[in-house]
Amino acid sequence: MSFRLLHYSDPHFGASDERVANAAILIAQHLEPDLTVVSGDFSMRGRKWEFEAAQTWLAKLPKPLLTFPGNHDVPGLNQLADRFFSPFRRFRKYISEVEEPSAKLGNVGALCSANSSTPFGLHLDWSRGFLGPMQAHAASTFFADLPEDQLRVFAMHHPVLGSGQKARALVSPMPMVSSFLQRSRVDLVLAGHFHQSKTALFPSPNSDSRSLVVSQAPSICSTRLKGEPNGFHLITLEKDAIEIELWRWDLDRFKPSYTRSFQLHENGWTNA
Repeated sequence: MSFRLLHYSDPHFGASDERVANAAILIAQHLEPDLTVVSGDFSMRGRKWEFEAAQTWLAKLPKPLLTFPGNHDVPGLNQLADRFFSPFRRFRKYISEVEEPSAKLGNVGALCSANSSTPFGLHLDWSRGFLGPMQAHAASTFFADLPEDQLRVFAMHHPVLGSGQKARALVSPMPMVSSFLQRSRVDLVLAGHFHQSKTALFPSPNSDSRSLVVSQAPSICSTRLKGEPNGFHLITLEKDAIEIELWRWDLDRFKPSYTRSFQLHENGWTNA
């Protein structure tokens, strides 16, 4: 039996297109996924009214619904007290009381998430993502309880794949993250942040490591486009197969664009 997962990311209320946001609700209701995941950046500047708009939008998406924060969900420098002392207070109030939720994926597997966003750091770019050792340990413990034939899905806001200057914006520290994903035999990573669609294997098939599948979703309705239209991923999971279908905004509605399929083998995932 398959499991359908709808992957939205980066709605950015405060810098969103109302028409596209409403269409995202309608197409989600039409697709009737088994689980809807929205991988962070619900607000633009962490302002109250932005979270209120996101809360209203989320209430209309199909349930069950799983959410976790992005870097834009931390208040800006005009709200210094919250940024440094209670950075995710508004996320917990308006979006979810749980920052790192998990979910069963029917009989196919299970998903756990981590909050990769930080309010500040010893670097100039505070939008960068980090995964700590305790978060990796918690996720590893979660996956260790799953039967061998169950899929392991890990979700966070920040991506694991990028090129050129974007490689600097990948979740850090990458050696630890990569080791955790390998050690836990993760099958699928969900992420966002770049506002660009990417479906690929990580590491590359030429690596000696076990490959897993990556779904980095574009922005679902932000006006801050990065070279491609708004869109989302519709993911079909089976115990030995993953299919990711990219849907893109085209003039006045979302339309399917292309599909990539992956197959599980003894040493990991390959392109089907």
